[in-house]
Formats: sequence, structure tokens, C-alpha cells
Amino acid sequence: MNISPKRMAVLREHVRAESEHDMDALLAGMTSDCFNDVVGVPKPFVGPAATAERYRRHWEGFPDFTVRVRRVLCADESCIVTENEWRGTHLGTFLGWPPTGKPVRMRAIVVWHFKGDDLWGETIFFDNASLLQQIGASIDIPPPAGAMRPASFALDDPPLVGHGEKFE
Repeated sequence: MNISPKRMAVLREHVRAESEHDMDALLAGMTSDCFNDVVGVPKPFVGPAATAERYRRHWEGFPDFTVRVRRVLCADESCIVTENEWRGTHLGTFLGWPPTGKPVRMRAIVVWHFKGDDLWGETIFFDNASLLQQIGASIDIPPPAGAMRPASFALDDPPLVGHGEKFE
């Protein structure tokens, strides 16, 4: 695995800025068409304003939020994949859940997408069920209403941000 020193510096600065809630430095280190795609959130945050909103929401939910890269898992010409850990105390609304004051420690897989040595965006995978358990959320699942049958899905959905046009 060969990662350029420039890319590693960009990654380190991004993680520092995210942990210190330094929005100016965070966005300065990303391309003008940046994105942040949190798997499990209905749609990606695309562009600097939307990407900033995503970070603001996270920091509002967890004002003491910090993140660290535990290890680099792999890299290629367009991305780096890391195992991260973030921590914080749930003191504000997050993903619609009101504050509980509970501490959270989450592990995540992050795909860092690059254009050359410039950070284009992130795709973040974390266990939402673990997050809800740690904040003490409870979900009421209503009993089925009527007959249950499999949902239908089309595999021709629009391509994901940060990914190629086709899955081959």
C-alpha cells in the first residue's frame, strides 16, 4: 500500500480540523465539489455548504466530538480506507434524537475519496443501532397492518456519489 505523503498530510489535517471543530480548515482541505456521504442518512451532503451543515449537525449533537484514525486498511489511486473511532457526549439533537447526556464511542469505516492529492469527500459506515443503544434510544415498532410481502427494488438507481457510473 503506497500512500503519498501529501495525501497523508491532507488526511491528518482533516481529522485534526474535524476533532477541533475548525470548519474553515476542514473545508479548505476539500475540493470545491466536496461531499460527505453518511451511510444510513437519506442522501449525501454535496458541496461545501451542505458538507459544512453535516459537520455542524454532528458537532451540535456531540459538542465534545473527537475522532481518530485507528488504522489505514487499504488504499488505491482514488481512495484511502480507514478504521476510525469517534467519541462524544450526546448533548444536542443528532439524527433527530434529542439529547440524552450519554457518552458515545463509535467505530467506523471511512472511505476517503481523492482527486489527485486533494480530498474530494468521505463515505462513512457506522453501526446506527449501536449509536442508538449508547444514547439510550428506544424504537417502537408497530405491529404489521395487513398482509406483508417483499418490497420491490430496482437496481438502476442513480450512481452513488464518489463511485463510478457502473458497478462492475
